[in-house]
Amino acid sequence: MSENSAQTGATRELLRPRAIFFLNQANHAVRSRFEAALSEVEMTAIQYTVLSVIGRHDGLSSAELSRRFFVTPQTMNELIAGLQRRNLIVRTADPANKRILRMSVTAEGRELLRQCDELADRIERDVFRNMSDEEYHMLARLTRQLAHDLRTRNETEA
Repeated sequence: MSENSAQTGATRELLRPRAIFFLNQANHAVRSRFEAALSEVEMTAIQYTVLSVIGRHDGLSSAELSRRFFVTPQTMNELIAGLQRRNLIVRTADPANKRILRMSVTAEGRELLRQCDELADRIERDVFRNMSDEEYHMLARLTRQLAHDLRTRNETEA
């Protein structure tokens, strides 16, 4: 977020109803649609998201993913183990530190990811169909900034 917005955040007049209420409502509505669509390929939204991130950032560790997703390492390890059991990812020891396991998506995982991407595209088009391209891109930019800001604050506060 910009420095100016960070400076005014503490003194800003808050909205009623609250902005976080609307953000939460939208999240629940989108998530229920997304979960229903992904159930067609026996995936959950979090599994799809984690698989997507591993696909885009080959070689991440479970600890790196847990920080990115605001979950405990134990929770992320359970999720990763499920993806590994389904042969969607493989984990290999980091050459510099054998205790760190680096993840990559398998060919089977890439095929499932392609199917999930098609389902996600369908849901995303439907959810945002009443927004202009400008509004859609602005929402994406603002929510990306918000997630980054919250993740960065969590890392510095830890």
